Amino acid sequence: MAERLAGLAVPPEPPPLKQVPSRPYWRSVCLLEVVSIQWIPLCPWTRTQQATSSGSGFCITRRRIMTNAHVVANAIDIRVRPHGSAKRYAAKVRVYGPDVDLAVVEIEDSVADDFWAAVGNIDPVELSETLPALQETVRALGFPTGGRTICVTEGVVSRVDSIELTPPADTTLVIQIDAAINPGNSGGPVFDERGQVAGVAFCKDVRSTTDNIGYVIPAEVVRTFLARCDHSDVPYVLSPSVPYRWHKLENKSLRAAHGVPEGTTGVLLTSVAPAVSSALHVGDVLRAIDGRHISDDGQVSLRGDELIQHRYLLRNKRVGEPTVFTVIRSGEEVEAPSVELADLPPICPRWADVDYLPEYLILGALALVPLAQGHHWYKECPTEVKATIDRWNRRWPGERETKEQLVLLVTVFAHELTFGYNRGWRIVESYNGVQITALRHVRELWHKTRGEVLVAREAGTETGRIFVRLGLQNDDDIVLNAAAAMDAEPDVLKTHAIEKSSFIRGDT
Repeated sequence: MAERLAGLAVPPEPPPLKQVPSRPYWRSVCLLEVVSIQWIPLCPWTRTQQATSSGSGFCITRRRIMTNAHVVANAIDIRVRPHGSAKRYAAKVRVYGPDVDLAVVEIEDSVADDFWAAVGNIDPVELSETLPALQETVRALGFPTGGRTICVTEGVVSRVDSIELTPPADTTLVIQIDAAINPGNSGGPVFDERGQVAGVAFCKDVRSTTDNIGYVIPAEVVRTFLARCDHSDVPYVLSPSVPYRWHKLENKSLRAAHGVPEGTTGVLLTSVAPAVSSALHVGDVLRAIDGRHISDDGQVSLRGDELIQHRYLLRNKRVGEPTVFTVIRSGEEVEAPSVELADLPPICPRWADVDYLPEYLILGALALVPLAQGHHWYKECPTEVKATIDRWNRRWPGERETKEQLVLLVTVFAHELTFGYNRGWRIVESYNGVQITALRHVRELWHKTRGEVLVAREAGTETGRIFVRLGLQNDDDIVLNAAAAMDAEPDVLKTHAIEKSSFIRGDT
């Protein structure tokens, strides 16, 4: 046997172990235990019962903790426990960025010194300056379900791509890895081979047809997010919107119709926001962004032969960073004047407590609210209302006539006043023939009608001819006697435990 073994080749020395985050850095990884309550879009005068959840986070510069926005969404109480400590410390949300699913948490001042002493004298983790290479080994640290101690999983980078976040958020750059990411991992760091943070773990693909697909928000996006946190006097500046809609230019007839020369690549602009009309026009062929050429299907080179949708170039712009578009216009290549991009909020707002407050108006025995994107996901929401949300969201700011909001009749309360009406989930278009512009406008008109009733009562004249007529989209009007509606309102508020008849931004 010895002779047989002697003839075998000696195996080479194993390669040195790749660098892993050293154990002191593990102390920067934290468990976040969160208690939250949410506004109920269908009855925004109340909230849900409190719920508990947990996630992960990690310490960064300036005594801050990075995590995912969905980990601390609607939080009323946050407790942070660093790895290696049995004590939990009270914390609060400093910055909330649902557009990129990132948030910054700070320890409450009263216990901040104790917390940072527990973390120990370690340097903050370092965010990577570059995207990890495909098949590079990465390690995810956090506190997923299945235990209460820190968990380390290892995998490789499978893909770098741009995906759509959970609506109403837009697309974002992501790193796909095959390391296990489970509930509770969200917000934890993912380290690359150099021991730097490659990104923040935030979700996994849970479809039954897929396996081992986890997603990480890259350090590049985290850096831009942190820069937006420090801008001006506002807590956070939302990511810029893509200020146009476009069509692929792969069809020969379409290219010929728009005079696109052979060998020229780009995409056709079919709609342009007024905010960038100085640089872009409908019918332009968008050739390049900041000198980076766009293919006929809308992709740009990420690095080497890796491609990615060009939206990524715009969505990750820093505040105040100029953007230069190169277009073909009237058969000539034109470098448009630089523009600064910004968030272009849709008419149907996206995130409660971020770009809108849960407003409402009780009018007699009717509940009216601003139509928000969150209503789209309710099974009760009619197809017509969903179509209205989609149609109006395609209108850019400045192209919405005089409307500031769309108003939804969400509930018809059971009452003698509304007997025979059963038409909730309808868009309200007018009040006594006046086209409404926002929920505040409806309240103003209603208060004016109430004033007319009070004047008539003081004068001892008939109030039976004073009506409220709500014009509904594609439905019959709802007509209420104004005096009867005023008399019914206190009963409705008491029955449904509604503290006050309305709440609109700016109310105290």
